[in-house]
Amino acid sequence: VRKPREFEDKILSSYFGQSKIASFQRQLSMYGFLRLTQGPDRGCYYHELFLKHKLYLCQDITRTGVNGNVVKRRVDPKTEPDFYSMPFVAPDPELPEYLLRFIKKEEPNEPNNGEGSSNITF
Repeated sequence: VRKPREFEDKILSSYFGQSKIASFQRQLSMYGFLRLTQGPDRGCYYHELFLKHKLYLCQDITRTGVNGNVVKRRVDPKTEPDFYSMPFVAPDPELPEYLLRFIKKEEPNEPNNGEGSSNITF
């Protein structure tokens, strides 16, 4: 998030019912999302079950309980995924038609000079 104030005002309040980016980041962590520490997408979050065109995987994402004694996992940059070296993932053919019309045929991601992999940058 390059513009935290704008992200809080336009996205968090509209779509997540929150107004603080720190709360949103805490929620991401509780759902198992990890933050990239290097590369063009440094600072972005990812989850192995949150994949474009693979909506059925999301049902297995679970929230961990709140425990004040939780030890934060150390991130090893050597184990972080390199999304730019991964092959293109086509939409699942069993997706309902109303979802398929929102998915365009896309080419594999190209690095974008540190602007992040999303089309939305704040």
